[in-house]
Amino acid sequence: MSDIARAKRPFFAAKSADKEGCIYFEKEVEFDWHKGMSWQVRQRSSLEMAQVIEEMYPKTKGRIIEVSTKSSNYELGFALSAMNLMYTDFETQEIHLIENWFQSSKQFLRQGEVYGPYAELLNVNPKIAKRFVNSKLDKKIFEQYADNPLFNRIQSEIKGAVLSSFVFLGKSYKTEPKSGFYDYIYSKALNQNQELANAIKAYTVFTDIEFNPMMNGRVVRYNTQARACAIFVALSNKGILNIALEDFDSFVDCVQYETENKGEADCDVQIELPIFNDN
Repeated sequence: MSDIARAKRPFFAAKSADKEGCIYFEKEVEFDWHKGMSWQVRQRSSLEMAQVIEEMYPKTKGRIIEVSTKSSNYELGFALSAMNLMYTDFETQEIHLIENWFQSSKQFLRQGEVYGPYAELLNVNPKIAKRFVNSKLDKKIFEQYADNPLFNRIQSEIKGAVLSSFVFLGKSYKTEPKSGFYDYIYSKALNQNQELANAIKAYTVFTDIEFNPMMNGRVVRYNTQARACAIFVALSNKGILNIALEDFDSFVDCVQYETENKGEADCDVQIELPIFNDN
């Protein structure tokens, strides 16, 4: 059996400051996937993906970064992971990881009953927080936490429910655009760390090898730190970052997310945009 297969993943790029419309660019590419779970194997797949992007857009060479712990620039990739990036609420002095802020803020609705948010998840391991509010866990993981009272309570509440909103620091946020809330709080956290913020401005393209949005031909995952980084850089390049971070509505207006019902012709034009300028 071959140790190499073919895989598809999206990459995200900050558009040039003079481009109108949605400020980031997203496209799926196909590349050689190295089978295996170790970080070294995942890194090889990430580098294969970067090579394909560089072949498609030569001006991106040296300006692509894997935003995860699988990055060849490990220190920066590690720091940018939502599992490691901190956000501080200066009003309450609460400091938590972005992944915990995000997962704990989820609010669900089932037959008129509201469940969540789950403040208990703010202080747990971020991987646990992510699993506890996942209603589609495989049997092995489900059995792993079967004796945990908090896990059982949350799972019983979200079973058959739909994600209806996010509640972050006492304020409710909409679930549309699909990745809007995640991108917003990630960008706010990044803005609190100027060393990281300045470091990613050297890059144009952002990948996250672990982010696979598709399952059985449909999109099931929306949130990735790679998209959030592309948005942050684009907002910075346009000089509207401070305006965008004033509140969620301003953020959405500044990003100008693409709607899901755009026609194929519009998407084709979007792909052909000259997004990588060296000027």
